[in-house]
Amino acid sequence: MNLARLKQLQSDGFYSLIAARPDLLYTSHERGIAPIMNMLKRDQSYFHDCIIVDKIIGKAAAMLLTLSHAQYIHGQLMSTNAMRYLDEHGIAYSYDHACDIIINRTGTGMCPMEETVANVNDSQAAYRALCIKLDQLMKDRR
Repeated sequence: MNLARLKQLQSDGFYSLIAARPDLLYTSHERGIAPIMNMLKRDQSYFHDCIIVDKIIGKAAAMLLTLSHAQYIHGQLMSTNAMRYLDEHGIAYSYDHACDIIINRTGTGMCPMEETVANVNDSQAAYRALCIKLDQLMKDRR
């Protein structure tokens, strides 16, 4: 499937994320980095050679998708830190809108996932740090 078709599928199905390659079509309505993390916990190369269409691509998502060897990433909204990371790692990308930072869901500051990887440059280290952060956030909600 090409990028235009995937963007249309995302819009039609109100998906947060779509990933596709010839043998795979993955869709999710989950928020944040959850659709990426859930699959990477099963198989870190799950998105290998995929075209990704996501609502929001910050540095955290960019690092996870780089770890998984995604082929191409499109974000409706993409942060400059994500673009910089993807450029540094040779991952092709596009976006509809750019922003300086990804804001948290309450609109009061930076997204906690972005804060977690702000000073991390290794995708495997980012994955481990994000796993810990997500576990902490889940415990805090209980």
